[in-house]
Amino acid sequence: MAALACAAMRTLVRVFALAVLVLALAPSAASAHAMDLSKVRLVLEGGTVHGTTEIAVPALQQVLGSDFTAADHDELASYLREHIAAGTDAGAWPLTIGAMTTREADGMTWVTTAFAFDTGSAGTGDFLFEYDAVIEAVAKHEAEVVVTDGSGDTVVAGVITDMIPAVTIHHEASTGIGAMIGQGFRHVLEGADHLLFLMTLLITAPLIAVGRRWAGRRALRGSLWAVLRVATAFTIGHSLTLIAAAMQWVQLPSRPIEVLIAVSVGIAAVHAIRPLARGGEDLIAAGFGLVHGLAFAGILADLGLDGSASWPALLGFNLGIELAQLTVIALVFPSLYAISTTRWYPTVRSVGAACILVAALGWALDRLGVLVNPLAPLETAAVTHPWALVAALATLAVAAVGRERLAPEAIPAA
Repeated sequence: MAALACAAMRTLVRVFALAVLVLALAPSAASAHAMDLSKVRLVLEGGTVHGTTEIAVPALQQVLGSDFTAADHDELASYLREHIAAGTDAGAWPLTIGAMTTREADGMTWVTTAFAFDTGSAGTGDFLFEYDAVIEAVAKHEAEVVVTDGSGDTVVAGVITDMIPAVTIHHEASTGIGAMIGQGFRHVLEGADHLLFLMTLLITAPLIAVGRRWAGRRALRGSLWAVLRVATAFTIGHSLTLIAAAMQWVQLPSRPIEVLIAVSVGIAAVHAIRPLARGGEDLIAAGFGLVHGLAFAGILADLGLDGSASWPALLGFNLGIELAQLTVIALVFPSLYAISTTRWYPTVRSVGAACILVAALGWALDRLGVLVNPLAPLETAAVTHPWALVAALATLAVAAVGRERLAPEAIPAA
């Protein structure tokens, strides 16, 4: 039995070492993630259709050659004329490429190009918008299409990929609820700070606080109830501020919000190590959910939806956030609960919370401008390869439960 236990432990160590190695070798792919998404904005106004497309220079170099620079306007204009189109059943509309500007973000230069369509007598009714710049050569590249209609409502009309080469643009932007659900879902799963905050709250769901220590364990029903309370508290908190900020009823600078997000993750991690208050995870989820809602509203602002998103679009985005949250719970909590039934959980809880606390400290220092977060490559790699982490946690659960069955002993206080 002892030999089998040792073999299981060695297997577990190897699995975790492999997961860490995969993530450590992935920063180049992770750093490329930002350039794999272009942004297209369309404005329907006064019988005309005009807009912009923003593409990272490294992405353009993949199709125009490594020597391409942001100053090569004529070359880019010629390329875009071949890869942007719009029209109705009556035919394609003439396209005009306009001015180009550049900006620095995510460590790269981005080129924004204006364009316009001559709709003739068609006006701005429903039409088909086709776009495959970069996508035609790089299958993983995508383009978000954001539309502002004549009444000023703005919504994400869709995401164009190599499998979806066009989107139908409706006269009223409020019809893009499905796309907004997808936006909320995807952006949450790409936000490591939001995910780790939720993780720290889930870590304590199977536990009972006695005084200032975790001294007991809940049954499955009690643990599920704790998860429901935490998820509900977080949802209420972030929904309130998301709506308030998105509608511009509340406006706060982004930098303090980002720092507070890091602080919220740190406090949740400390609570997971040593309970700050009985039932404190519910209070933490609700209180800091308000802060996270402001950050979610910042995502809408980046899409150009601040103050202009329709109510259906806003609710769709919020629903996407909830679906992402439920997905994380469904993937992570079963493994956490299984481990909580074994003597391994105190160590898993403490080590996991300590790692999250270090990550929170790195975010806080980076967002305060003290230093560049040294864990950023590992963080973005983890977001890019989430299944490696889910698989590692599931493997840990199997090993822990298997070890417990091989050598059953009293489970110590958590």
